[in-house]
Parts: sequence; structure tokens; C-alpha cells
Amino acid sequence: MGGSNEGKQQRGHAALLVLGGVLMAALGVLLLWLWLPLLIAVAAGGLVFVLLSQAGRIGWMLEGRRALRDPGLLMEDGRLRTPVWLPFYAMLAALLATACGWMVLFLLPDSLHPAEMLQMGTGLAGAIVVLVAVWLLGQLSTGWSLLRQGQAWNARRMSPEWWIWAAIAFVPAALAMGLMAPDRAGLQVWGLQWRGYDSQPIRIQLAPASNPEQARLRDAALLELVQPLLVQGSRRIAASMRSRHGTSHWSAALPARYRLQGDVLDIQLAGRLEPEGLQRYAQQLQQLGAGDHRALRWLVAAQCLPAPSAMAALSAAARRAQWAQVQACAQQRSQALQALGAQLQGQIEQVEVLPLAHYRPWPRRGGWQAVALPSGQEALDALPLLAQ
Repeated sequence: MGGSNEGKQQRGHAALLVLGGVLMAALGVLLLWLWLPLLIAVAAGGLVFVLLSQAGRIGWMLEGRRALRDPGLLMEDGRLRTPVWLPFYAMLAALLATACGWMVLFLLPDSLHPAEMLQMGTGLAGAIVVLVAVWLLGQLSTGWSLLRQGQAWNARRMSPEWWIWAAIAFVPAALAMGLMAPDRAGLQVWGLQWRGYDSQPIRIQLAPASNPEQARLRDAALLELVQPLLVQGSRRIAASMRSRHGTSHWSAALPARYRLQGDVLDIQLAGRLEPEGLQRYAQQLQQLGAGDHRALRWLVAAQCLPAPSAMAALSAAARRAQWAQVQACAQQRSQALQALGAQLQGQIEQVEVLPLAHYRPWPRRGGWQAVALPSGQEALDALPLLAQ
């Protein structure tokens, strides 16, 4: 009887183990399905790091052969000193592998991963960069400390405490980078600002100011006058992704930029506006500066109407709501333009629409400033003035 009970208990334990194994296997398959893109990116980055590490390993082997002939290359405990270049080479290899892994994640088909995977990968890449930065700080601190003591830079290896600090910084850095990482539309905006894009330049020549206070008031009035043009000349970047997890949509803005230097205001539009309308816009601005109040009505309409491409993207109900906003904008803008026209009378000498040019705002700034636009996808979607 007792043997029969023991047999039942053993069979029950075996069944529980089998059930636990099946559940763990199912969980592993689910995690693999969810995290497959990140695992592919990590594997690609790991492969690059291994290949680069082989070159460092060959260099270290050559250093070991030299140590057989030169005992000065050994540390006090008899181990081979780490070559001075090796830690920095390993840092560079880690950064290159991280960049390759992130590029693989970015270039993977959209249908393979959920929308948040790119942000997670960016967070992981940023955390690795932070880890390498702590590693670099530890190497430099250890090396300079040894040099001050009259020893060789690589007489002692870096203290393990630096690795503890790097591990402590890794997790919060990954979370912070993942939360701050841009979505796909934001990444497109970043790429355009680094690579450059075709931009429409506009130059406004002002009359010389008699004193700094007059110049300050003139510049403030001019920037307020062209603010709607800067908003209309910004570009909406839309991105969408259809995957096995559903469809996701994002919006980001590539802002127009301006630079005010002395008596010249330079503008670089990021969106595509009609050339004829832009030329007339420039003429009306110049006429307003000359005191022609007939330009007020045209400018009111031009500064309150959305870009044609933005209006075309709206639904019928949204267009009706937009027309109501246009009427309210026209009433407010009419009063503002009258005051600005009086303040800028005789101040605007010439407004030129220059030929299209390739413009790259990053990394050089050169006094250029981006027009302030609302942040967040909902705020951008509610601003149909942006060009497509």
C-alpha cells in the first residue's frame, strides 16, 4: 500500500515537472517571438564585437611574445601587463558593435517587431555607451594615478570597483534612454537634420536702426510678423508601421529655421510651399513695410490659411472646424498686423525668395534658431498649418 502511494507521488511529481517544462518552453517561445528583433540586433552586434576582438587578441599575443624577451612587460604578480592600447581598442570595438546592432534593428522589416522595440534598442545602445564612458573614466583615472606615482600607465589593471559603478549606471541609463528615445517619425527628423534637405531660403533686408533699442523693437516686431510663415514653412513628418502587433502611427515636425544678424533676417523653410504664393507673400511683406495697408488683407488670409497640402489631408468635418479657426485667426491677426505694419513702416527694404538650396542644420548652428512648435503627437496633429 505504501509503495503504491509512493509511486503515485512520483508520477505526480513527474507530471508537475513535465507541466512546468511545457510552461517554461511556451514562455520561452513567447519571449522569443516578442524579443526576436532585439535578439537579432544583439547577435549582430555581438558578432561584430567578436570579429573585432580577434584583432585585439592577435595584438595581445604579439605582446606576450615580447614579454618572453622583456621581463619589464610583466606585472608584479608575473602576469602580462595589459597593453596600453588594448582597453581603448576594446571600447572602440564595443561602440562600433553597438552602432551595428542598432542599425540592424532599425533596418529590420517593420512587420517583424512591435513599435516600442526600436525605443528599447535605443535605450540598450545608450546604456552601453554610458558603460563605455564609465570604463573610459576608470582607465584614465587608473593610468594617471600610476603615472603620478612614477609607474607605467599599465603597471596595474583597473580596479573592479569601476565595473561595479558601470553596472550601477547601466540599468537607469537604459531606462532613461529608452524613455527619451524618439519614435520612427522623430528618428526621420533627426536623420534629415543630420543629412540635410532641400530648403527654400528667404532673405529680408532691413533698414539700419538708429539705436540698439530701436533695433530690438524692430527685430521683435519682424519675428512676430513672420511667425506664421515659419510655422507654415515647417514640415510634418508622418510615419506608420504595420506589424503582427497592429498598426502604429507617429507624427513629428521638422521646424523652419531663422537667423537674425544685424539688419538681415535669413529664413530656411523646411516644408514645400507654392512658389507663386511664396513670391506674392514676399511682395506683400515688402509692401507692408512700405506702408501699403492694402497688403494687410492678403497677409491676414495667407497667415491664417493652412498650407494646401495640410488642408487636403483633412477630413470634411475637420475642414469645417478649420474654417471656423481661420475666421477667428483672421480677426485676431488683423489687429496684430495693423500694429506691426505701423511699427515696421519704412523698416523692410527688400524681401527675396532665393533659389532652393540644400540645408543641413546639424551639427553647425551658426546662430540659426528653430521656430517653436508644440510638442507631442496630438498637438502636432491639431496644427494643420504644417506643410507635409
